[in-house]
Amino acid sequence: MPDSAYQDMPAEKITAVLTEALRQELARILIEQDQGPLLVDEEIDARIELLEQENLTLKRRARHNDFAQVAEPLRAAAQVLGITLPETIPSDLGRRAVDLFRDLKDIEGKALDGEDARREASPLVARFSAAPVDTFVSSGPVRLSECWERALKLYPTKSMKGNINAIAKVAIEFLGDVPVAMITKQKQEEFFAWMVRLPKSQGRSHGKNRFTEKARSEGRPVKERRQLTKQDEIDIADAADEAATEEIRAQTDICDLEKRALLVEKLVPRLTMTSLRRNRDGLNRLFKAASDLGCKEAPSALSYKEVEQAIQAATPDDPLYIRVTKPKFRMPWTEERLAQFLTCPIYTGCASEHRRWKPGSVIVRDAFYWVPLILLTVGTRIEEVLLLKRNSLRLRNQVHCLALGFTSEALGKTEDAERIIPIPQLLLGLGFVDWIKSLDDVHGPLLLPEIARRTETGKVTEAFGKALTRTLGSYCNTKTGPEPRDLIGIRLPDDRI
Repeated sequence: MPDSAYQDMPAEKITAVLTEALRQELARILIEQDQGPLLVDEEIDARIELLEQENLTLKRRARHNDFAQVAEPLRAAAQVLGITLPETIPSDLGRRAVDLFRDLKDIEGKALDGEDARREASPLVARFSAAPVDTFVSSGPVRLSECWERALKLYPTKSMKGNINAIAKVAIEFLGDVPVAMITKQKQEEFFAWMVRLPKSQGRSHGKNRFTEKARSEGRPVKERRQLTKQDEIDIADAADEAATEEIRAQTDICDLEKRALLVEKLVPRLTMTSLRRNRDGLNRLFKAASDLGCKEAPSALSYKEVEQAIQAATPDDPLYIRVTKPKFRMPWTEERLAQFLTCPIYTGCASEHRRWKPGSVIVRDAFYWVPLILLTVGTRIEEVLLLKRNSLRLRNQVHCLALGFTSEALGKTEDAERIIPIPQLLLGLGFVDWIKSLDDVHGPLLLPEIARRTETGKVTEAFGKALTRTLGSYCNTKTGPEPRDLIGIRLPDDRI
């Protein structure tokens, strides 16, 4: 047997083919047991003797790597999986198939002799699946789409749903809706080497959002866009990068280091390593879902190190090759940036409530005034501050505090989100407590309702960032002030609060 015939079949594919062959043959045996015609003893004895003779023939021919008797059922099983077997059955697949079919013929003989095929087949099925015999026979191979559906049930939170949907769509586009057991380590390496080429903006050019969906539901015309596949987006980005690279490569008056310095500004940003690691974790959840569905041969996801090695191995050998990414760096605000922000018209006085960017004598105490100060002194998540309620103010041991995450509608990520935080002296000095106490029922249940009323989707953080940017846009442009939407790093050091 040539070595190439052996190497053409990875272990994962061999297992998948044998599993499907077992499913098909066992289904036939169970149908004959449950629905087959009644046979007289002489017919049963003759069939049992024939099965024993076939078993002996299988064993003898396997000595010479002759697998002709199992070739037809193996090819039928492979066809279901979308696998094309070599013209000559590889010896590893053939010998394991002979063992499998000899066991199946023993089970068929015992079923003819009055024993239960399900009970006899249970140990054999357990080698390939954790499912009961009937479930194994009727279910078919566990495919990626089934893992996707099960993973959404295993990880039902809203944030996990987005992560799982993202990796499942990409995986099915690249790998196809294949049986999970066939996803080899090599396939995973190819998958991540392909995924690393995805542009950072991938998935955002479909033109579908809540506004277009609302227009469709109301029967209004909507401009349709051509739906791009992930490969389309990669091809477009690769073409743009190639054009930019060749343009700079043609400059003969500068060295490669200078060319790289120019090129990095023109290349299309691709997925960051953080996104790739997140997708690797999502793929691992799909594989765990496969195990939960009874797939005993569910693969293990590559480790972070193996993902990085696969990406490095696929890197082109070009002195001008650069993989550009734009990761989000959350840096603490500098003192200069804080000073610029705290001297904007929101805090020094604006023209009116609707002209907050223009200097004047009016100070409006609302979300735009209090939220940055709370983040500056307390360091909570922006969403927690925006969803504070009027009754979140507590007095504990003669200290005014804010209660975060204690009500049922609170969106804390963990139980640790439930906490009591003392109000810093800076906020007390600015009259924060007195302002809360002055609010009446007309104000509503939320402490800062103006932001919640700006969003239809419940994404208050996004709504606040956009509103603050619009409110201070003119001031920031004329005074070169800080970008107000980036409030993550605004917190003061503890010794400055």
